[in-house]
Amino acid sequence: MDMWGDAEGAYSLKQSDSLSKSLLQITGPDHIPYNDSRWQQLLLHYEQLVHLQNLGLVSPASSADQDDVVGSACRQCAEYSAGSSNLAALCLHVARMIRDLQLSLQTYYTGPNGDTAANGNCVSSPDKSSVKQRISLIGKARVTCGAINLLRILSHETIVQSCSSEPGAAAGGEGSTFYQGNGHESEYDSNHVLKEIFTYKSKDGANGESGSQDAGVEIIAAIMAFLSSIGNATQKGVNDGILSIPEMYDIIVQIFSLLLVLLSTQLYQPMTLDLDGRPSRHFFLEKWIEYSIWQRTSSRQRRGSEELLWQQQAQSLGHEIVSEPESIDNEPLLLLYVCLSWLIDRPSPPRRSISLHRVDLPKTIAQQMTNMAIAPDGMYESHSIVMATAPRGGDKVVPKMANPSVKTPMQTSPKTQAPLDSNNGTHQTASIALGTDDEVNVSSPGQISNDGASWNTPSNMLLHPLRSILLLSSSFILLPIRLVRLAFNLLGHSQHRAIIGGSGSYNMKDLTDGDQAILQQLQAQCEKQTGWNRTNNILWLSDSPIADLASAVMLILTNNYRSHERDGKSSSQNPFRSELDSLNDNRWTNATAENQSIADSSLFPPSPRIDEQITVLSVNFESLFDAFGRIVHTEVGALTLYTLLLSSPVFADSIAARSDLDTLVMPILRSLYFSTTIAHPHGGKKSMPKSGQSLITLTPSNRPFRSQSQLYVILILLLIFSQDPNFGRDSFRRVRVSTTAMKWYKERRMKEASLGSMILLVLLRAITFNLNRLQDGFLLSNCYAVLLNLSPHITDLPEYVSIRLVSVTTSCFKRYSTLVAENGEEPEIDMEGDLSTLLGMYGETCRTLLTLIKHSIRRKCLEKNIHLVYQVLIEQQDFEHMSQYVSLGDISSISALIEKANNIIQEHGYGGVMSADQTMGVLKTHLAELKSYCAPEGFVSDGDSVASDASDLGNLTFTYEEEADPEVFFVPYVWDVIVGSLTTTTMEWRRAFIQVFPLNDENEDLLAHHNTEVLDGDAGALDNTPDVV
Repeated sequence: MDMWGDAEGAYSLKQSDSLSKSLLQITGPDHIPYNDSRWQQLLLHYEQLVHLQNLGLVSPASSADQDDVVGSACRQCAEYSAGSSNLAALCLHVARMIRDLQLSLQTYYTGPNGDTAANGNCVSSPDKSSVKQRISLIGKARVTCGAINLLRILSHETIVQSCSSEPGAAAGGEGSTFYQGNGHESEYDSNHVLKEIFTYKSKDGANGESGSQDAGVEIIAAIMAFLSSIGNATQKGVNDGILSIPEMYDIIVQIFSLLLVLLSTQLYQPMTLDLDGRPSRHFFLEKWIEYSIWQRTSSRQRRGSEELLWQQQAQSLGHEIVSEPESIDNEPLLLLYVCLSWLIDRPSPPRRSISLHRVDLPKTIAQQMTNMAIAPDGMYESHSIVMATAPRGGDKVVPKMANPSVKTPMQTSPKTQAPLDSNNGTHQTASIALGTDDEVNVSSPGQISNDGASWNTPSNMLLHPLRSILLLSSSFILLPIRLVRLAFNLLGHSQHRAIIGGSGSYNMKDLTDGDQAILQQLQAQCEKQTGWNRTNNILWLSDSPIADLASAVMLILTNNYRSHERDGKSSSQNPFRSELDSLNDNRWTNATAENQSIADSSLFPPSPRIDEQITVLSVNFESLFDAFGRIVHTEVGALTLYTLLLSSPVFADSIAARSDLDTLVMPILRSLYFSTTIAHPHGGKKSMPKSGQSLITLTPSNRPFRSQSQLYVILILLLIFSQDPNFGRDSFRRVRVSTTAMKWYKERRMKEASLGSMILLVLLRAITFNLNRLQDGFLLSNCYAVLLNLSPHITDLPEYVSIRLVSVTTSCFKRYSTLVAENGEEPEIDMEGDLSTLLGMYGETCRTLLTLIKHSIRRKCLEKNIHLVYQVLIEQQDFEHMSQYVSLGDISSISALIEKANNIIQEHGYGGVMSADQTMGVLKTHLAELKSYCAPEGFVSDGDSVASDASDLGNLTFTYEEEADPEVFFVPYVWDVIVGSLTTTTMEWRRAFIQVFPLNDENEDLLAHHNTEVLDGDAGALDNTPDVV
């Protein structure tokens, strides 16, 4: 195991160990002063501390054989920290260590006089002083990393208990005053609880101590200063040298993980907007925003020489200033700068880092533990395994199981190999521990070969994945319990074919008795009070943990505190949102503007020149655009893109000016495509439901998307793109999609298609899937808006796209006519977009698709859309029936075209039955005559050019506008993505206590559900959401 630290010691921690005694002592009820030597004794165990983890158990271990030291320490901390102030003392120690590390870091990348080297790189001359600086930096980073991990673990459990509706001991015990109000109106105040916990109160008052200190502000200020220092180093070009040090990379990951935990007060409480004027219950989030507002204001005031006001504001926050710095960085700006820089560069974890090990583990599971193949485009075709970045064009993708000689944790940790029984050749080990409390029996006579490597062969890994997972987990800390649970959910719930390594319907009888026992035990471990099965967890394959975590923190900070007015009074703006509002492209500086006229040569506005300090947030928009092209297929990437588009007008304008938006749109379409595709793990023939039966009901176990909110964001992005008329014109006329770029589209292999045609195909699929499965009015309304925005520009429709458009239109009409008949021949009440009923959904779908067809067969478009004309002729009987429904609107233009085309065929045809090619030939030959069909006024233009498609259709643009309180949707969704996607493989959340977003039914029997489903697909085939809807 090539990573620093003592992972084995952390995993095998016993109560008799010195570290265990220190942990239980500092988390107990006795107050330990800040300067007590016991803190130093504890933190010197940093090599074990950095690998500690808490499994989130609710009850203490039941036997002495299961020493849940970390769990006991966490429970004690949650119970006694308000009275002992020990957690606050640890917080102050961590803040001091981070600041000390920051100073060492600045010394490391600056010269002897504090100036960065002329070439912009770290001072790396091989003299003794630089070697000593590096050794000192690494040593401090290791100690600090262990301390941060300990603070994260203890703070997490304390926050969970403090935010609980029944806080119990976390409220401070008997005599506590953590309730506001009187009598029956009193309300538990978690904000006050956390304030008590994170306020260090001296018990002796020695050395002139003031008596209390706000540890919450101190840790936030230290973290912000450290990340700002990293931002300055990044701006000066020395970031790569810092991140190449394993310990420095790991400490940044630990800091962002700690920030997520501190901000999780929002995760473990219901979503409230505090519109009634109550104090915010999100303790650290409120402090962070307040500190950032003060710090941002202070930075600007310092430049304006308003030093007196700066001192007054600092003192009002209780932040004692020993000496005034020569300059004050705009820390919110630098934090955003470093987050965006890492989003662009995506620094990979260096060798020997803990982060690299945690990145490799999920990839090992994806490649060796599942039966999912990598698609030709280099990514998985399932929402349950998500690659954080799409492979570049030149990246080599290693096919699954291509390297069976790769060492697994069982091979690299011989200490955990089970002894062999010489009599029967089997392992004597009866069980394998999964963390500090879980234990599962994996051995039975003849079940595991006496060849230590035989189980690790590709065939065994696929035929017996459950046993393989458990054997991998037997190595100390190499496969944490969260990954065991995740692999089980991935295999046992959504990919049952992988469990038995073959085709055919899943049945417990197909497994051996030993495998059945493993399955049942592991399922019980997953479903007990941890709440693991109540969130939608996926296997996240990251290439850059700091980029992912930085994006998560940025999303939380920029999507909170967005209301500009409360109680009739204007409130302070979110400082992070305000900085994004001034985001600029750094490719154009003042120096460039002096030599070249920017207005004549570029669409991008100039950015202020950056000398020694960053004064305006600016990044390279070209690099940022390319980065989004690789991550926008993920929920994190889509949310980040949405945030920047809505908060930065300059960035939004630069996106609108591009002619290569397929870089962003195609990955979005890919995600939407597979989110409307159900893979069938069972055998059987494709069949529609019998009378009285309904289509398969979507559940968390079988739905093709992780979260329905993901579909919302995808369609919102498409709507934002489509509301620009230039996008519609370019998508059909200029932007061509190659076969390579659309390998993921399974229904038809097309050599080439326009971007607009691909949008039509995927949205038609999304509409039929929605009508069949979800019946979500919001999704449908956004699909309609995108299609109608594109409708004036539809041209050059390929044959297959024309077939799909007409086919979906006619099949929707058939279902609509049936629903009208069932409604007593009465159409929907509101024919202007009522999507509250199934009848209204089908009616609006028909009207939208008919509008698309009417716009596509205008005189100026006929020649380019001749395939569509032919498909309309084929289904002319259905269109004749549609004309009888007044509720579907005026389709006289379609009827006139059909009549004219029929007359041309009768007059100029070959007589008798004509082939498709003959009919198309006749229509093309007499195109001028076909264009003379009578169309209603408003749909005819004197010119035949398609350059003014929208000129004769009026203003049909639908635009996206956020709700008055966007936090209600985006904040819970951001946390949902963080818990269920981004940190699933790296952090242990208390899922049973989550309240900010809805959880799945904990008692859902997913395995039994498969015996009652009605399936409509071939084995292993894709559900293409048939046209008969």
